[in-house]
Amino acid sequence: MNIAVVGGGFSGLIFSLKLLKAGADVTLYEDHMRVGYPPHCTGLVSGRVVALIGEAARKSIMSRYEKLTLESGGVEVRLKVSGGVYKLDRIMLEELLLEKAESEGLRVSMGSKVSKVSPRGLVEVGGAVKAYDSIILAEGYYGSLRGRLGIGYINPPVYGVNLEYRRGNTDAESILVSFDPQTSHKFFSWTLKVGDAILAGTGVRDPKLLKQRVQALERKLSLSGMIKAYGGSILTGPPPPRLSLGKIHIVGDAGGLNKPLTGGGLYPNSLAAELSLRLLKRIREPNETLNKALNLIAERLSMQYKIAKLILGDSELVKTALEAASQTRLNIEIGELDYDRHEEIIAKLAANPVKTVETTIKTLGKAPTTMLKAALKLLLA
Repeated sequence: MNIAVVGGGFSGLIFSLKLLKAGADVTLYEDHMRVGYPPHCTGLVSGRVVALIGEAARKSIMSRYEKLTLESGGVEVRLKVSGGVYKLDRIMLEELLLEKAESEGLRVSMGSKVSKVSPRGLVEVGGAVKAYDSIILAEGYYGSLRGRLGIGYINPPVYGVNLEYRRGNTDAESILVSFDPQTSHKFFSWTLKVGDAILAGTGVRDPKLLKQRVQALERKLSLSGMIKAYGGSILTGPPPPRLSLGKIHIVGDAGGLNKPLTGGGLYPNSLAAELSLRLLKRIREPNETLNKALNLIAERLSMQYKIAKLILGDSELVKTALEAASQTRLNIEIGELDYDRHEEIIAKLAANPVKTVETTIKTLGKAPTTMLKAALKLLLA
């Protein structure tokens, strides 16, 4: 199996590593001279993702958090996270993944701009054309190759920014996620302690609002002494209907393989790469294997998308839900939150119908319009 990977971001690197472990010959094409830079992702993952990635992730851990605090309109609910949440150094992670892949036999072509790919397995670089059994297209959201093929992710992104400060009000043990329209726009803001610094960020669907929302976040949390800022596109789905065409398979941001609620891509792509590895050991046909693995992950993300769209689209609905959750002592009711499966909150609440009905009636009396709207959205989703 001779496979080309176009793009040396996280998704391209994790697929390279897993395909090498499956016995493939892999060549990576990256148009920059280094990987991991510039950073744009917050880099928050679960213990499950650390295990899927392996040693490179373990060495890249900067902080660990046991709790997640959800806030809207002054209402807070604190949840314990199963296995914890880890903040990774994304630059270090990708550098270590590349180093590991090279030690496993990866052929690397840095500073190589791929100008064309063909469903027949052809890759054109610098005027030269090479043939491969399969092509992994991991060109990122702003790549142009998939557009010519008519497949892959095309929806507009959320515009996100991360900012590091020396001072501010935050809890070192918990990640604060705020669904506040003053500090985000149809998304949410986040705050966490990383070493001696405070990392705060927000996402907006209208980039013109980004500066205003950042300033509101600074005022709300008394953030000062900014050290640095970085950001980029956040993709919230839904995944495209098609991720494969002939011998080409699209992954990462280019394929919209991102968790619909947070935009995180490390879990879906780690899972897809691991699934590809396991299937290849049995099937030994790369295109059938990659197509099947990507479709399975995309199907899972599509199921999560309906719930994420409902949550992100209505801050009043989130506030009402948190009020209901605080009355049911949600942290006790659901036990521990799975950071990779946000929809478990709803599933576990539904497992206690008496308490849920009682709380719903109370909340309905407080905010009948919001609850009616939520019910209609869920029925129509």
